[in-house]
Amino acid sequence: MSDIQQSITDEVKIIKSGVRKVFTPHIPINQLEHFFGRDEDVKRIIGVITSPGLHILLFGDRGVGKTSLAKTTCNLILRKINEALNKGKIYSKSCDRSDTFSTLLHKPLIDAGVNIFKSGDNKRVKHTSTASANIAVAKGELVSEHETNINHRSQTNLDSPSWVADRLKDLDGILLLDEVDTLSNSEDKRKLAELIKLLSDFDSGFKIILIGIAKTANELTAGHKSIERCLKEIHLERMSDEDIKKIVLNGMKSIGKKPNDEVVDKIVDISSGFPHFTHLICLKCSEIAIEQNKSHIEEPILNEALIRSSKDSESTLLSSLDNMLRNIKKPNEYKLLLLATSHCNKKDFRSKEVVNKLNELFGMNIPSGTINRRLSRLSEKFGDTNILNKTAPGCYSFSDPRMPSFIKITFNSLFDETKSNPL
Repeated sequence: MSDIQQSITDEVKIIKSGVRKVFTPHIPINQLEHFFGRDEDVKRIIGVITSPGLHILLFGDRGVGKTSLAKTTCNLILRKINEALNKGKIYSKSCDRSDTFSTLLHKPLIDAGVNIFKSGDNKRVKHTSTASANIAVAKGELVSEHETNINHRSQTNLDSPSWVADRLKDLDGILLLDEVDTLSNSEDKRKLAELIKLLSDFDSGFKIILIGIAKTANELTAGHKSIERCLKEIHLERMSDEDIKKIVLNGMKSIGKKPNDEVVDKIVDISSGFPHFTHLICLKCSEIAIEQNKSHIEEPILNEALIRSSKDSESTLLSSLDNMLRNIKKPNEYKLLLLATSHCNKKDFRSKEVVNKLNELFGMNIPSGTINRRLSRLSEKFGDTNILNKTAPGCYSFSDPRMPSFIKITFNSLFDETKSNPL
């Protein structure tokens, strides 16, 4: 069988297995049976969204599972509550830079009876006029018709939070607004915050869930202070190791695969609380096991899966790392340094901790001053990005919190290749 024929055969087996519906690294989870962990966060969202006058702001780092949590909770769990209570529809909108306050609300406004497309209609109206006529042989009337353009301007004001709130206040439903951080105009964020306050004042059954990447809630609400009482802020942290383990074991079990304990522990460690990487690695492990007709997933399969995962990771991480390696001397030495740094498993770390980790992982004894200089070099910009941020003298953090996981995936083979090579 040729390589192409074998690839087609393998692809058919993978598709039939259903594994790509279980492990979904590139799309949010929206099916309850494939959603594992976050039980307490789900309960919090249900409690808030069913409380009168309260709305939700769900924020945190990229890749922690904000959208999956919100969509699963809204589209599945809350749908059952809404059906039982006849509470209306769930609307979902992913924001982009072209969106404005008014475009975010088109779907619910249409259901509220607003003609969002009519800002003013020109209508042609026929008029009939009569004139008397005296003619030599007859006396009568002449009838003529003419048309006039009349502009009927709608009273629609889609840019006004108060006008929109007045139309939506009697509508039961939930509006899930994802990627609010992409809105380019802070005024649109302020209007959203004002709308939420007004809906709360009306004690409306229409609820809004804002989702976005941010370190603080103010970044997504343009610092609007008066909504603090009606907007519940939920900062979604990384998942616990126990919840990440649930994703691995429950997902693998559903497709008839069994990873050994070492493989599970390594996937949990690499994921660092980011479910995206868990889904990505588990998907690649499962695909390889399916291709090889194996039910058990062991170290060789995981190692091959990490190579495939590196190639299939987000381009921004890959390009940032590649750009640094192309523009720095002795790139292999910096790969080892970054691998040791990623295993510090801390948000902020000091050069001494990296020294200790290099010794622990590779048996290398490198002076702290040398490590500090190289970490400082990694905090410089390479093109438009930098790998590290210098947070204090001798203290650093990764500029993208997902980078340590990506480094562990990409440089995994260095453990076998360069343990004896000093920096």
